[in-house]
Amino acid sequence: MLYIIEKALNEIEAMPRDKREDLAHLDTEINEAVEKLKILKAKLEAAGEKK
Repeated sequence: MLYIIEKALNEIEAMPRDKREDLAHLDTEINEAVEKLKILKAKLEAAGEKK
């Protein structure tokens, strides 16, 4: 899932600037989601190592 979001973010960054500015709110939301997913991934990996 993290891969899909990062790929979408890369596609948004590849857009022309004027179109990207129209989607600026999405960029912020995607970045926040990516950070939360990275935290979740780290927690899940840590929980898996404890078993």
